[in-house]
Amino acid sequence: MYSTRIYYQDTDAGGVVYFANYLRLFEKSWFEYLISLGISLPEWEKMGTYVLIKTAFVDLRERLRYGDIVNISTSIKEVKNAYFVLTHAVSKNGKATTKGEIKMVCVDKNGKPKRLPEDFKNRLLTAIESK
Repeated sequence: MYSTRIYYQDTDAGGVVYFANYLRLFEKSWFEYLISLGISLPEWEKMGTYVLIKTAFVDLRERLRYGDIVNISTSIKEVKNAYFVLTHAVSKNGKATTKGEIKMVCVDKNGKPKRLPEDFKNRLLTAIESK
């Protein structure tokens, strides 16, 4: 779980989180989550494996405001040969405020689709099985 405070830079003129900034919160959470699984994206990129976001979905249920402290949990929903899907749940004081889903595709250094390397894929699958 990734925890952070909502900063002024995250908000709009009304003091609530601007909708696109939820994707930034998701990115910080999924990056830390993958590291916890032993998947270092900078290391994989050195070996020619990159992941890109293909689709993103955000379901805003309750507004977050400047100064709020939030928790973002990330989990793996699906793993296929060339992509995986992550789900995100944002909460404040234990109450769900936002849900999201990100589909990430595997590509080579030229941006062409490729299969997830076996070790990468196995780490994702192990995380699903341990839920």
